[in-house]
Amino acid sequence: MASTTASRWTPSPIGLGALLATARIEASYSGRALARAVGRSHAWPRDLEAGARPPSTVRAGRISEALHLDPWTDALLWSVAVDTDLRARKAA
Repeated sequence: MASTTASRWTPSPIGLGALLATARIEASYSGRALARAVGRSHAWPRDLEAGARPPSTVRAGRISEALHLDPWTDALLWSVAVDTDLRARKAA
């Protein structure tokens, strides 16, 4: 039976994780190096590339800067970014 519980996060566009992984590799970043560059744990890039959770708007900006994303990938990344203030209000 299918779950009727709504997902907490909006699914990432198909292919965004692959685009981010390709950009990371082309920028010569390992997953751990990207995590350090954006201030997250070493497992975070894997979760981001798998579409497990979206980045915050702050992290999206850091990813975009670190990887020098092309306009298309950058737009896709920002389309799924979650406003950190909004997340804090939902948790309260």
